[in-house]
Amino acid sequence: MSSVKKHYGFSAISRSLRPFLIGKGFRLVTSLTILVLLARFLPQKQYAVYISLQALVTIAGALSSVGIQQVMLRYMPELRAAGNNSAMYRMLSVGMFLRVVVVSLFMLLAWPLTGWLGETFSIEQWLWVLPWYALVGLLRLTAMSLSQSLEALLWQKQAQYSMAIGGMARLVGMLIALQLGVMDLWAIVIIELCSEGLSLALLLYGWFTQRSSDELRQEGSLDWWSENKPRVFRFGAWSGLLNQTRILYGSAPNRLFAAHYLGTAELAVLGFADSLTNLARRLMPARMLISMIRPVFMANYSSNQDFGQLVKMSNLVYRLNAGLLALPIVLLFVVGEPIFDWLTGGKYGMAAPILAGFLALMIVEGMRSMLELLVQAVEKNQILLTNLIQSVSLFLAIPLFEYVGLWALVIVNIVGTVSANFAIIYLLKKYDFHYRVDVGLSLLIMVYAVIAGLAGWWMLQTFGSYILSAVTIVMVYLLCMLVRLPLFDDEKEKLKLLMKNQFKSAKKAAA
Repeated sequence: MSSVKKHYGFSAISRSLRPFLIGKGFRLVTSLTILVLLARFLPQKQYAVYISLQALVTIAGALSSVGIQQVMLRYMPELRAAGNNSAMYRMLSVGMFLRVVVVSLFMLLAWPLTGWLGETFSIEQWLWVLPWYALVGLLRLTAMSLSQSLEALLWQKQAQYSMAIGGMARLVGMLIALQLGVMDLWAIVIIELCSEGLSLALLLYGWFTQRSSDELRQEGSLDWWSENKPRVFRFGAWSGLLNQTRILYGSAPNRLFAAHYLGTAELAVLGFADSLTNLARRLMPARMLISMIRPVFMANYSSNQDFGQLVKMSNLVYRLNAGLLALPIVLLFVVGEPIFDWLTGGKYGMAAPILAGFLALMIVEGMRSMLELLVQAVEKNQILLTNLIQSVSLFLAIPLFEYVGLWALVIVNIVGTVSANFAIIYLLKKYDFHYRVDVGLSLLIMVYAVIAGLAGWWMLQTFGSYILSAVTIVMVYLLCMLVRLPLFDDEKEKLKLLMKNQFKSAKKAAA
């Protein structure tokens, strides 16, 4: 069996899928529970400060990204698929060491700016917490980097379970803090410091045990590095540059702009909606499966150079993504506000339509994620300078804040991402890589969402029941899907085969 089939073939994906889904699902449930606890019990001012601290860590991670992680995620699957294990393990060790060094140096260099950060983002009262949260950030960024690297090798059990256990420890710590009556920002920082440290320790243990048990770890040659050094440095330099071009797009800059231009109450609403959006990003196929899709993309393209096959795979993931997101978008617009009021004790009901807008953004972001993988696979990273379109679009929100408030962020993010997607497709075509969206099937999903939304709205107007309206929306949407799935016949067969293999694996494990 060739190395590419052994490590990244259909059977390898099937073996990895079960721990992947279990770990991701467990993390999603614990993260959602933690989010509701924070929104319900943390004072609004402290919650707004917590939102700003999270954003600063995210920005620090982006600014300190100089292409190291991207190099590992791009070339480790290629080395593994080629059977060059010695070079792959060397890249993982050196890459992780450099990542920790760079992040640590960035945190130290940013230390003199703490006063300015406190004044700019309205966290002066809690500025003394910033050094401690910087340590949380260092542990979190290191754990995330190592987790992504293990996922690139399809070591999903080690990657997902380690992060899931850390998440559970965080939830238990918060429940204890609530029981003791000490649920404040300082308690949250201490809890996160311990839970992130636990996740990192488990990830390191998983890494070393997997490497030690690999009897072929010395297979291959370290000469690969000297032969491919220009290629790797070029890819890493472009990746580092491209990370900086997108620094003003996403969750963190949205939060920091809101902290500067809007009030505490609006920042807290954005923080709740945005945190739920980030949880939803973990669930959507384009992001949830990225750790499995990326190595498969890279390994397969390095072996057969078949760009058309990658386009088909990306289109399938995009439609799965849109199909899953359309239903909650409709539910949020029609019945979301009373549900959010109930969850948060009447604090953040107005976050429901904002969340619906961000979920709509995630649909176009799903296509953006797939396009980015295609660009990385063909090593035309210069195309991703289109990131600047997304970053620049944020400034358009400043004059809009006065008229539409938080909706300004939703609008400009969608406009920027759609524009960047069109630019990437055009530039790929210039390099003779043709990308086409399955427009008909994508529109079908939109039609299903509109039909379900109108049915739910009619039920609400007629009977005044939010529960009946929500049930109607779900049933009508699922009925539409049963009548005509937005999939091609060959895609249905592949998904059926994958589910069949998972059922056999689960049955075997139970026996």
